[in-house]
Amino acid sequence: MAVSTTGAIKRALVRQLRADAGIGSVIAGGIHEGVAPRKVKYPFITYSAVAAPYDYDWSGHLEIRSMWDVYAFAENPVEAHNLDSLIANALTEASLQVDGQTVLYCRRVAEPPTGPDTDADGRRIYQVGGTYMVWTDQAL
Repeated sequence: MAVSTTGAIKRALVRQLRADAGIGSVIAGGIHEGVAPRKVKYPFITYSAVAAPYDYDWSGHLEIRSMWDVYAFAENPVEAHNLDSLIANALTEASLQVDGQTVLYCRRVAEPPTGPDTDADGRRIYQVGGTYMVWTDQAL
C-alpha cells in the first residue's frame, strides 16, 4: 500500500469547511491555503499546516499527528469571532473523510494570540482562530 501524506488530510479539512452551510453563507472571500490573494473580499478563511510528524509502529501502521492553523478574517471583530465559532463547530470531533487513512482524533487544541491588524488598503482587520490537531492512522 502506498503511504498517504498530509495532502489527504488537508483536502478533508477543506471539504469539511466547504460542506458546512453556516460557513458557506458567511464567507464572501472563500477558503485559502496560507495567505489569501490580494483584494479578496472579507470575511474569509485561511488554513496552513503547522506540523505533521509521522509515527511508524512495529505493527505496520503509520500514524500522522498533524496540526493546522485555521483562521477567520473579517473587518468586524464580532463577525470574525462568529465565523471562528462556526469553524470550531465544523471541525471539532469531525468525521473527516481522509483518503487512505482512518481519522482517530480531530479537535481544537490551541488559540494562538492574534490581534487587529491593517490590510494593504489601510482597513482594520480582525484575525481569530485556532490550531486543530488531526491524528490519522493507516496500515502499510
